[in-house]
Amino acid sequence: MIRRLPHYLHTRLTTPACSAPRRLNRIAGWLLTIWLIACSGWVSADDTELPLKPGVTVDQLAQTKSWRHLLHYHQVGLFSPDTSQADDPAFFLSPDGAWDPAAELQATWVALRDNTDNARCRFPARLHWLNQHLTQPIATGHCPEFEKWRDEIDAGGLTLIFPAAYLNSPSSMFGHTLMRVDSRHRSNDLLDYSINYAANADPDDNELVFSFKGLTGGYPGVFSVLPYYEKVREYSYLEARDVWEYQLDIRPDELDQFIRHVWEMKDVRFDYYFFNENCSYHLLTLLDAAGERFDLSDTFSTDVIPADTVRALNRAGLIREARFRPSSLTRMKAMQAAMRPEDRQLAYQLVNVPGTPLPDTLDPHRKAQVLELAFQYTRYLAVQRKREGEALPRLSLSLLSQRSKLDTTHAFPEPPVPDTRDDEGHRSHRHQFTLGHTDNQAYLEYGLRMAYHDWLDPAPGYIGGARLEMFHARLRYLMEDERVQVQEVRLIDIASLTPRDTFIKPLSWFVSTGFRRPVPAGAPLVAYLRAGPGLSYAFMGQQVAFLLSTELDADNDLDKGYHLGSGPGVVWLSQHPGWSVLAEWTRRYDLAGARFHQQTTRVGISTHQSVDRQLRLEGTYHDFRHASGQDAHAWSVALSLMWYY
Repeated sequence: MIRRLPHYLHTRLTTPACSAPRRLNRIAGWLLTIWLIACSGWVSADDTELPLKPGVTVDQLAQTKSWRHLLHYHQVGLFSPDTSQADDPAFFLSPDGAWDPAAELQATWVALRDNTDNARCRFPARLHWLNQHLTQPIATGHCPEFEKWRDEIDAGGLTLIFPAAYLNSPSSMFGHTLMRVDSRHRSNDLLDYSINYAANADPDDNELVFSFKGLTGGYPGVFSVLPYYEKVREYSYLEARDVWEYQLDIRPDELDQFIRHVWEMKDVRFDYYFFNENCSYHLLTLLDAAGERFDLSDTFSTDVIPADTVRALNRAGLIREARFRPSSLTRMKAMQAAMRPEDRQLAYQLVNVPGTPLPDTLDPHRKAQVLELAFQYTRYLAVQRKREGEALPRLSLSLLSQRSKLDTTHAFPEPPVPDTRDDEGHRSHRHQFTLGHTDNQAYLEYGLRMAYHDWLDPAPGYIGGARLEMFHARLRYLMEDERVQVQEVRLIDIASLTPRDTFIKPLSWFVSTGFRRPVPAGAPLVAYLRAGPGLSYAFMGQQVAFLLSTELDADNDLDKGYHLGSGPGVVWLSQHPGWSVLAEWTRRYDLAGARFHQQTTRVGISTHQSVDRQLRLEGTYHDFRHASGQDAHAWSVALSLMWYY
């Protein structure tokens, strides 16, 4: 912008020109005027050239992984363009910032230099990073809101928190991770702050809608900073989930940058995807932005499972130590294991039979055990909302009062730490190589399972009696027929066989869906849905489940186009650190559609060569009614090598 000129220049420039020499003088005067104006600041130029250190260009700096990490330029999933994963336009200072890191770098420099819309306080991590590459650093200024928030968090370290898998919630079936910021001065870590990323779901959505939106990015994903005790209470009691805490190896300068970046991300929206852009993945992206040596999120290409993110941290040497925090349910089980059967029964009666006396014949140690188990049970009932009203809180206080009058300090030892952490179990993906034989020919088979565990997989590090598989495809080559066929595509296969005891009486259940070739149907690949409830019990290290199995098959090649059957099933499972054995029997009675008259017996044994390799022998026998109407049977035996990766 050109300001009003001084009088002497105005007079000179408006003097009439009558000859060529005077015209030359006039041109020279114009040039002198422009030079004087530029030097005097009367013309303000929009100088956007970054004062970078020698040997570095804007394009080169914009392509560094540290700048791209600050903008969340990552690629994960089957279709992942080279753009930022942040889906909030307010996060970018350039209209092209979501797909052009150089444009965003240029716009960031201008905004920070001029402090446009208080940019220095909005983007303290960007400011800190950019100043390291400038010959003329930008003043940081005073940011009261950020500084107050940073001082309250009082960061002295980072701990990754890993609550174990919880099959009864679609969002927690594979586990969950969050980050705890360890304070420099607070002595109780429950008072520290935690950083969590989760889908901002509609509470009115049912489980089916939640699952669909979670798979397709239908929910906004948001970061939140909450007191850690709130998350511990949620995971330890409301969901009865054990928690692993991993202290991370992070330098002070990296921790400071991590906190700055969390501030930048606190209001930024992402599209939440259950299988890749999920809670665990985006915590790694925050860590990636903290320093040059972090590049953890880019090690994942298709999907991200929480246990795998812990493994990635461990491989990078970033875990200093691990600590186990047992849930209330785990504490109750440990208490029961340390008590006599009659004392367990007495603790149960104290809670469920009003007026039950505490015998004077019990020694103080046994009395303390009974009272502590009964008190723990009342807390479990309260948080699980098994009972309503004021009677339960009054009973809890009474039990606690009686316990305080006993001199016994430690009635129970701490629950034992598992021999294998959740992240030390077998890896989440699996290749399967099988040599098998049916009653009419031999076959070779290849299977690929993207996630994540079945009953015969190596048990250490996984929930006993749990099965959770997603996208399990098997391709079979029939040697005699010399042809290849898709044998099965299992989309979802979940089973929770949780044993019942005196205090906890969960309902077991299973659900499975996909495409398979049922033996009674012959060749067709049919769509199926199988589900049912049941009861499970444990004794002497063994587990037995009694189930009601209902199945629906649908395909045009079936008689009437479908088959619906239901009937009893029994599962016997024996899982051990080095081997596992499984036996299943199912009888389904025909209810509608095609007639299968099916009865199936399956036996399998697996031996674990290492944490990521296994040999498995399985045999199956079917009784059924053939499509021709005749009763028939079929058998198969298979030897498989499992490789987990």
